[in-house]
Amino acid sequence: MTPKPASGLVLISEGAYRLLLNLYPRRFRDEWGLHMSRTFRDHTRQQYEHNGILGLFGLWMFTTMNVVQTALEERAQSGEWFMSKDTMIRIGGVASAFGGLCWWMMVIAPYSGVPAMILALVLGLGGLVGLYSRLAGQAGRLGLAGLVLGTMGTLVTLAAMVWGVTSGRLTPSTIRGEPVLAAPVALIIVLAEMTLGIGLALLGVASLRAAPLPQWRGLPLGLGLVYILFGIVSGLTLYVPLSQGDNPFDPWNPGMLFLGFMLWGTGWLVLGTMLASEADAKVAQSPPASA
Repeated sequence: MTPKPASGLVLISEGAYRLLLNLYPRRFRDEWGLHMSRTFRDHTRQQYEHNGILGLFGLWMFTTMNVVQTALEERAQSGEWFMSKDTMIRIGGVASAFGGLCWWMMVIAPYSGVPAMILALVLGLGGLVGLYSRLAGQAGRLGLAGLVLGTMGTLVTLAAMVWGVTSGRLTPSTIRGEPVLAAPVALIIVLAEMTLGIGLALLGVASLRAAPLPQWRGLPLGLGLVYILFGIVSGLTLYVPLSQGDNPFDPWNPGMLFLGFMLWGTGWLVLGTMLASEADAKVAQSPPASA
């Protein structure tokens, strides 16, 4: 029987994984890269065939965490801590794009919940690094400040989410029964997300000033402003009711949250696609080294 052709989403996933392997030291990639790519290809097609896009999402959640952990271990053992600028841009682009998909998963499959949001935030860090690498040398102090604020905002958001879940303050039962307990966590997350937005906006202003991104240089600024605006709205509609002892989700109206996730997802997806494709085009246009 003729095998079923792989879908475009599966092929994109396989290509993204090959880029992700750049996290490993070169010697490790030369020895194991081909085998790992083939194994991932088989798992990808199997998951997509049996479980569709949710299967791919679950596979990528596990794969991303595993690759990051083992790649850091391999680089620690080999002493190869640094990657080329083009590699960092490509990997950052892929991370940003998949982070955008994770935000979209929050809309498509709301039950993906906290794991999807955590993965989206972690992958967003890769997008920040990729964007800053693309601007390096032209971003100046403004771009560096944007990277620092964006990183701080992301890490504080992650820490607040972990604290909220492990302490029981950010659970549905707490929000229904004792909303005031969730208010401090919500406030920290809102302020941290706004800090991330300010960092993105600064990177966007730096890109406009340096003008190195002719096709999409306004995108980081626009994405940052969306984060800031969403933070203000979230503070008014989520934190304020919680601080007053009211459940902001009663009655449940997911419209605003879903709109924010969709906008964030679209912004990170487009930004990541542009970064990765631009880096690949640069490599393809580079003249071969002379003998």
